[in-house]
Amino acid sequence: MNSALVLADAGNTGLILCGAIDTTAAIAYGWKNRGGGHGKWWGSPVGLHLMLFMIAFAVVLDEASFAIVMRQAGARPPGWYPWLTTVSFVALIPPVLAWRLILILRPPR
Repeated sequence: MNSALVLADAGNTGLILCGAIDTTAAIAYGWKNRGGGHGKWWGSPVGLHLMLFMIAFAVVLDEASFAIVMRQAGARPPGWYPWLTTVSFVALIPPVLAWRLILILRPPR
């Protein structure tokens, strides 16, 4: 048994699981918090940030999961796919992380 392959498979499984969990969490948050006793998720800066944070990470994790599954199936992602994943990461993750930092340093009143 090659320990490097076991670790890689464990990491790939974890990444796919995280993508599934985050996607499910974003859908559930959007569905459960569309009004009612707790208000709408888009009604506060923190609620909006939480939704966009989950969506950004879900997109990046799901794109990586898709590439892993394709490679495991013996197929290769299209040539433009690395560009898509890079642009998604750069366009989505730094802004939501910066927004989180701003919320931490200057909490809304």
